[in-house]
Amino acid sequence: MKTEEVVQIVSNYVNSISHKPEDFIAHMSCQHRTLQQSFTRLCLAWFQHLASLEDNQYDLRNSESVRISKMVVTALGDDDYLPMI
Repeated sequence: MKTEEVVQIVSNYVNSISHKPEDFIAHMSCQHRTLQQSFTRLCLAWFQHLASLEDNQYDLRNSESVRISKMVVTALGDDDYLPMI
């Protein structure tokens, strides 16, 4: 599956009025532990990307995501290594 396809699937999922994060979490919790770690690595990379945005690269629609991402990245500091095991 191509990256663009995965992004479109995830976008459609979160855009659905009926999506429930707890359902996603329940299913992700059943995945192999290495896959859970890889997913966490992906989420962390997304937070790092958002935290790196300049003021003119986001607006009110995602400003809270940027703010919280900056808090997460700051709190982690250099302690953000997630090994592939």
